[in-house]
Amino acid sequence: MKMIFTLLIAFYGMNIYGQSTYTAYVFMAEECPVCNYIGKSLKKASLKYDGEVQFVAVFPQKMSNYKTASLFKKKYGLTKFSIELDHELKITNKYNATVTPEVVVVDQNDNILYQGRINNSYAAPGRMRHGKVTENLDLALASILDGKPISKPWPLPIGCYITK
Repeated sequence: MKMIFTLLIAFYGMNIYGQSTYTAYVFMAEECPVCNYIGKSLKKASLKYDGEVQFVAVFPQKMSNYKTASLFKKKYGLTKFSIELDHELKITNKYNATVTPEVVVVDQNDNILYQGRINNSYAAPGRMRHGKVTENLDLALASILDGKPISKPWPLPIGCYITK
């Protein structure tokens, strides 16, 4: 019976302690226009996958601090996100993040399952796409939770460069 219980918990994206086995690191910058635009998509995904995915907003810019990051989180209703300041770029370099916003989804063993854009609302830096928006993060998380791999190449993120 214990084995069945453990398998059910693992299947639903939780480890035996009730913690999410998947983490979405979202690299953000308070001043990046693309980050400011995708707040609604991030809020929706974090509410939809609450309890299955842990969401972490990573702020790699030196100007970021807990006050500015918390204000950003509050402004866009990112209540399910924890905040990590990454001034020394340890998380940024670990996952080779290059722009904000960029998302990296990992499993409990730190295997990267998806890395790329949150959605395709921008066609290029400073150039918004018109028409239906594809919610890449939502599609990726749905596939991961269904046990399906996400085919590569993953869609490249478009945003503000992280200066290293």
